[in-house]
Amino acid sequence: MLMLIVKRLVPPLAGLFLLFALMGAASYGDHAVHHTTRQPSVTADGFNISFLLNGPLPTVTLGGLGVMMLGYTGVSMFMAKRLAYETPKPIETTPAACGLEFCRVTFPSRGDHITLRGWLIPGALPDGTLSLKRTIIAVHGARQNRTDPAAGLSDLCCRLAHQGFAVLVFDLRGHGESASAPFTLGYYEQRDVLGAVDFLRSGALPYPELGRPQYIGGWGISSGANALLLAAAHEPALQALVADSAYPDMLPILEREVPRESRLPPIFTRGALLAARLLYGLDYRAIRPIDALAGLAPRPLLLIQGGADTFNPPANLALLAAKAASAPSARVESWQVAGAAHAQSFHTEGEAYIQRITRFFTAAFASDESSTSSTSSTSSEYGATTD
Repeated sequence: MLMLIVKRLVPPLAGLFLLFALMGAASYGDHAVHHTTRQPSVTADGFNISFLLNGPLPTVTLGGLGVMMLGYTGVSMFMAKRLAYETPKPIETTPAACGLEFCRVTFPSRGDHITLRGWLIPGALPDGTLSLKRTIIAVHGARQNRTDPAAGLSDLCCRLAHQGFAVLVFDLRGHGESASAPFTLGYYEQRDVLGAVDFLRSGALPYPELGRPQYIGGWGISSGANALLLAAAHEPALQALVADSAYPDMLPILEREVPRESRLPPIFTRGALLAARLLYGLDYRAIRPIDALAGLAPRPLLLIQGGADTFNPPANLALLAAKAASAPSARVESWQVAGAAHAQSFHTEGEAYIQRITRFFTAAFASDESSTSSTSSTSSEYGATTD
């Protein structure tokens, strides 16, 4: 997903880089012609000191430097904008396609009140009745929308609903039908997840006869998993969490991928990240979901990672699981899916994936129902399962 963002930078950046190089060469060439018509000042030892006093060479140096700085700034700002904005993808299906009742909903993000749009899909119980009792907030990945076909999110939501779980799935800021805003790989999107929690707890729900959810869980994919984990660190109402393909830290990924995919020197990556901070208030160094994990205990956490992920290294799963399990009363499960590429575990495992996460949420909510806030959460369940 993030690779798609970076690859879009290549053609326009290559053109800009060539343009600025030609401008600098032309500027230097003009001054060089004028320099040949002038007799330089020479000291007794033959060293040319005209550039220290006056003449064309200072103009060449400062002018060329100015062009280079202008070019560097322009390319950096352009890269920052392309990382932060893209034309939203259209929504091409609805839950009606899998025979489910749903309602379109609108709610604000917490704090900055960005307008978010999505669907609330009630769970379908075996007797045919609808339920919001157990509701899962589903968070899509980068450059997608609430259907996220790359991860199979529409199918996932439908299958969860047929298992009796209600689903609130929505477009993150700057995606789908939600209001335009910079895309920040989970940094500000955590506010969108918190807004979804607020909506379920106190918003005007479209099914008043069903009441409010008694249990709220979260599922997130890739950068959506980042947003979910960061939000959960601030919101205990998120009672159980599934994070698929989450990153420990986004900065190393950007420092690796942006130069590789843009084919520009790493200095341009540093300029782009600085420009993003100045233009959008985004500090990529702060996107560290791993720092949020220890604060999630004793809430149940399931971490999923593709064993063939070449973008977010599979070894990151162990880092995240170890950090989460380091907290007292941690309840952590990890599952590395053999042969799955980045954010493709559901496509790879299919029904086994559905069974795994439905068992997880069922057990998590049952445990919460049968325990008090101060008991029955003292055991640690840290382990890794590889299929």
